[in-house]
Amino acid sequence: MTDTRSKVERERGIARRIPASAGQIAIALTVAVLGFLLAIQLRATEGLADRLAFERESDLGRILTELQNRSDRLLDEILELRIKLEQSTGSAQQERALIDNARAELRALQILLGIAPVKGEGIVLTITDAGGVVGPELLLDAVQELRDAGAEAIEINDHRVVAHTWFGGVAGALTIDGDALVFPVTIEAIGAPGTLAEAMRIPGGVVDAVGARDEATVRIQERRSVSILSTSRLPRFETAQPEPRR
Repeated sequence: MTDTRSKVERERGIARRIPASAGQIAIALTVAVLGFLLAIQLRATEGLADRLAFERESDLGRILTELQNRSDRLLDEILELRIKLEQSTGSAQQERALIDNARAELRALQILLGIAPVKGEGIVLTITDAGGVVGPELLLDAVQELRDAGAEAIEINDHRVVAHTWFGGVAGALTIDGDALVFPVTIEAIGAPGTLAEAMRIPGGVVDAVGARDEATVRIQERRSVSILSTSRLPRFETAQPEPRR
């Protein structure tokens, strides 16, 4: 009887309430059926008391041993199913964690590739160029400085800036990815506002470069909310192919 109680206590200790999947429900129903059968067996054993009073001692020992063995088997099956239920629960939790991680990585890639609108704190940089003296190199420097300062998304005149964005043309006739860029140029960047603004003001940086040109000005605004709604089309790769993992 001591072994029986210890097994019951062990199988009770393993149980834990969790959201059930179809497989877990099936296991739980099996456990319930086994428990019901065990209860019926115990009740039937109690009803045999009067009849067993007339059995010989040797027969009583055999019957008791058979009943005990049957009870032990049922308890072992219940314990095994409880363990399987616990393992199934762990697998379901791991699967949910993997799905959550995959979704987080997908959102990060969407932002990195510029294929999803984003919103967050950041800065708005406005450059005017009445004299047509700002060249493409200054815009490239601005983008690089913002990225180095931790900008997570950048937009120039409603044009999403991504890894394959390029600047062309000459001062007074700039282009971005082949499209004409009209002044004033508005650069919006999402990231830590103070850090991004400071990156624009470093000695010899964007603010100094614009200030050194006649009839060109720059204005920086730190904002709690910056919305970048433009998106970029995915590039077409004709030469580069992914290398299989080894």
